[in-house]
Amino acid sequence: MAAPKKNRMPAAARAGLIAVGGLVVLLGAAYAAGYALAGDGLPKDSVIAGVPVGGLTSADAEAKLRKELAAKEKAAITLSAGETTATVKPADAGLSIDYPASVAQAGGGRSANPVTIIETLFGGHDLPAVTVVDGSALDKLVSQIAAKVDVDPADAELAYHGTTPKVTAGKNGVTLDQSAAREAIKKAYLTSTSATAPVQVVEPEVTTAEAEQALGSLAKPAVAKPITVKVGDVGSFSLKPEAIAGAVSFVPGDGGLVAKVDAKTLSGLVKADLDKVGLKAPSNARFSIGQKKSDKPKVVPSKDGVGVDPQALADAIRPVLGETTDRTAAVATVVRPADFTTAEAKALGVKQVTGQFTTYFPGSAYRYNNIGKGAKMITGYLLKPGETFSLNKVLGERTPQAGWMAGGGIANGKIDPNIYGGGISQLTTTTFNAIFFAGLEDVYHKPHSLYFSRYPMGREATLDYRSVDLKFKNDSPYGVVLQAWTTGRTGSQGSVTVRVWSTKVYDIKATKPTQSNWRAPGKTVYDSSAKCIPQSAMSGFDVRYNRVFYKNGKKVKTEPFSWSYNALTPVVCGKKPADKD
Repeated sequence: MAAPKKNRMPAAARAGLIAVGGLVVLLGAAYAAGYALAGDGLPKDSVIAGVPVGGLTSADAEAKLRKELAAKEKAAITLSAGETTATVKPADAGLSIDYPASVAQAGGGRSANPVTIIETLFGGHDLPAVTVVDGSALDKLVSQIAAKVDVDPADAELAYHGTTPKVTAGKNGVTLDQSAAREAIKKAYLTSTSATAPVQVVEPEVTTAEAEQALGSLAKPAVAKPITVKVGDVGSFSLKPEAIAGAVSFVPGDGGLVAKVDAKTLSGLVKADLDKVGLKAPSNARFSIGQKKSDKPKVVPSKDGVGVDPQALADAIRPVLGETTDRTAAVATVVRPADFTTAEAKALGVKQVTGQFTTYFPGSAYRYNNIGKGAKMITGYLLKPGETFSLNKVLGERTPQAGWMAGGGIANGKIDPNIYGGGISQLTTTTFNAIFFAGLEDVYHKPHSLYFSRYPMGREATLDYRSVDLKFKNDSPYGVVLQAWTTGRTGSQGSVTVRVWSTKVYDIKATKPTQSNWRAPGKTVYDSSAKCIPQSAMSGFDVRYNRVFYKNGKKVKTEPFSWSYNALTPVVCGKKPADKD
């Protein structure tokens, strides 16, 4: 039996198969070679922010970028905005480079993907660095720059100088376009050391043209002639240009400038004119009290008057300001209440004696005159809560024209018998002690430089119109009314009493004065001149005492007082006796 014949591949087929196999081998060899050559490097022609990094590994590329871009990364940018320039440091603006991301965007690196291998061997791109922007830091920096760039516009102004209206020209402002500034800074980072940001011109709310228009149509006519103001059915008065100019100003409104009338100022400027019209003025409530021991304060009721509401007057003249012919305004009268009403007076709680003191004085005529005059002047004086009393303000300057007599006082450390208002320290001391025991705040007092035994030691006060005052404050929540009177007659010892009427807050006690640091008087001075005034020797010393405050039987506070009295050198009128052998 014959063996079967084997099938043979045609020669052409065999040749094709061999060719394909060779190509596969060749491609495989090429792929293997490309894979080996590509390695893990970046594409051959890669450039990042101007730095060639092709073929480098990611780590080497990042290291090279950090080195090459170090200077650019920190380079300051000069930002110009209008007439202002500012230096921008990238770190302050929140700008930085993300190096890993910058390298990663280039691609490459070890890969089995033939496309990636080809890109690595033959490709690459010129790429910018990847930057990181801290938005809040950039916003803050641009806001700070804007504060230097921005200039507020200045409105044109129109104002009276005397009775002449004058225009002050307005000025444009500028403002930084902050959004554009942020973009300009980001764009310049790593590419330029300068950038420009736009500014916008801001016109004022009131332009010079608008002010000039108001000048001609309103400001000049307003003071060209007086305005006749009719006051109810009582009468009328002429509102003069000087008063108009003093009360009128010009403010933005209605697309330009409009007149504004200050009601309070106008009211003050026309007060005398309104008084002449015959309006009945209101009278304030007040306290009345006599100068006898048995007298008590009474409220004299307030009375309403007739007047003109200041705002109504301002509103009445405003429409007439621009008129050139009919310059007449009318305002109704209204009930004008008192500034201090009966109810307010009664609510002050002036109902009891909270402090009282009496001192005694020699019966010379000038003392009775001056002390009595001062006692009358302070009687009925009302001090509201929070107000401060000044004895000099109430009494005024002590002059013969005002009814004050010359008498004894201390001048330059010596007794002077020719001081107008002499003896007034008696009233001053008595008043101080009355407010002392009323528990009121001692603002200022000054004891005499020499000690007089008729006064409480250290607890006394002198007065001089030009240099020494007695001041105290009503630091209570109630009203305070003073009352004072004198007793006696010329030639005999007199007394002066001062009372404080209010509502009692504290019970007051004074501690016993403590003396120390005694000082002997100087040697006797002999004076044979015609102007000699004899004086006795007096020792000097220091004294201390306290004012103690009690409330509901409990001590709540202690206030210390102290004073230093001078010694008084004796003066003998005449020649010094001859020394005996």
